[in-house]
Amino acid sequence: MSKIHDEKEILLHLREKEIAVVSTKDGKENLLRSRVMYYGVDDRFVCYLMSLKRSPMIEQVNIETGLSMLVYALEDPFDRSWEVEINGQAQTLTLQKEINTALLMLKGRNPFADVALEAGIPAQFDFVKLTPKFVRYRIYSEVLDQLPPTILRF
Repeated sequence: MSKIHDEKEILLHLREKEIAVVSTKDGKENLLRSRVMYYGVDDRFVCYLMSLKRSPMIEQVNIETGLSMLVYALEDPFDRSWEVEINGQAQTLTLQKEINTALLMLKGRNPFADVALEAGIPAQFDFVKLTPKFVRYRIYSEVLDQLPPTILRF
């Protein structure tokens, strides 16, 4: 399948938004759990998230590493709306160098990261790195025209 849109365009859309719907599998209940979260993204589509220590999201990532993230924008007119879906493997970061990278990617995008840095309390949070397996990008007008999404595989 050929690319309709390039990586640079997709990254621009991801960087203009700060909030995503993040879904994990709850191993205890065998259900999917979705939540709204702030995120940061690097040039390789690696995404960074943070949550309070031992939160349900962190527990779920530590049991079931598959994670899906959806970022979307409703535009006017509606057919210019778009969405980016990132699916991949998540891991809780433990090395300080990786945690610092996550904080850098979240700074200015996530108010909790800003507060954690200003107050010197980042140790109260866990940080998650989402390494993509694939990224799916679509513009709603293309869906209406029955065009396939742009899919980037990693």
